[in-house]
Amino acid sequence: MATDHTHEHGNTNPSVTYDKSDLSAGGILIFFSVMIVFFVAMSLAALGLWVGLNKVADKHDPEPSPLVKDVVTPRSQVLMNTANVKLQKFPEPRLQHDDAGDMERFQLQQAAELMTEPWQDQQGKVHLPIDRAMQLTLGRLNARHAAAIENYPGAGPAKAEVSAEEPAEAAAAEHE
Repeated sequence: MATDHTHEHGNTNPSVTYDKSDLSAGGILIFFSVMIVFFVAMSLAALGLWVGLNKVADKHDPEPSPLVKDVVTPRSQVLMNTANVKLQKFPEPRLQHDDAGDMERFQLQQAAELMTEPWQDQQGKVHLPIDRAMQLTLGRLNARHAAAIENYPGAGPAKAEVSAEEPAEAAAAEHE
């Protein structure tokens, strides 16, 4: 941008100038130079801190016994963020010694409770087999649906016109 605003007649307009208080290119370059130096200094400080803390941690680690062999167990792909463990048997103290058998016994117990004959406990609660309870629930839902259709005539499916030959079949289908 030209800063010489003289006209052909030699007249100048004193109000047409540029603002000299703006940042110059040198000031911007100095700012970015300081930022780069600061970034490098912080990176070197973080690296020094990391190396120093690793030395302190290595100094305080216990020395392993020479009698203990280094055994590396293969890691499972399922447990990615855990320490090396034997997946077949967990270390002592184990709360379950036969976890697969315990789960099988639990499932058999639950199935037996769901399929037993109906009975009533001391508080008066009645326990039914699951199949019978489902049949009773379905019957109640069908009864509610039928009552809703009777109370709200537009709620049910549209009734087809009954022909003269099939009045009994249409009446039976209507009640189902």
